[in-house]
Amino acid sequence: MLKHNFSAGPCILPQEVFKKAAAAVLNFNDLSILEISHRSKDFVAVMEKAQALALEHLGLTDKGYKALFLGGGASMQFLMVAYNLLENKAAYLNTGTWSDKAIKEAKIFGEVVEVASSKADNYNHIPKDYTVPSDVDYFHFQTNNTIFGTQLQSTPDVSVPLICDMSSDIFSRQRDFEKYDLIYAGAQKNMGPAG
Repeated sequence: MLKHNFSAGPCILPQEVFKKAAAAVLNFNDLSILEISHRSKDFVAVMEKAQALALEHLGLTDKGYKALFLGGGASMQFLMVAYNLLENKAAYLNTGTWSDKAIKEAKIFGEVVEVASSKADNYNHIPKDYTVPSDVDYFHFQTNNTIFGTQLQSTPDVSVPLICDMSSDIFSRQRDFEKYDLIYAGAQKNMGPAG
């Protein structure tokens, strides 16, 4: 009998997944996938299929969206979002540890308006009845906070670009993903072994 891990991080994967991955390590078109160039036709095909599958799962195929696989995880994206999108001022909803860290990184690049926070209550709820200013470059929030067990159940209705960290629940349920301008997620959560 296999041991089972029911943690919020790494979890049990089906044996077929291990067998297919192990086979590709040993032989992927007569070489190991670990030995081929990231620029080779074979590896580019793997990446293009993974990107297409990600967009398909989100219902964003042929909608003008791109799927990117970047290094650094969601923590790096806290910085990259602000670096690339914050020109003057951005609005953030503070619902947990990771939102707080995203706010800290954004403050390096410009003014941050914290529209609401549940930090004083140890993040035990998602704030409601907040207003997102119309003069911000974007509104940033998280859909799920695994540390404190809170999850946003609906997409905020705002008139500015919507940026969202969906690291812990991106493929867990249907949403109107077309409402989002940028979605990012750390692969270690539900796109990697954890999911």
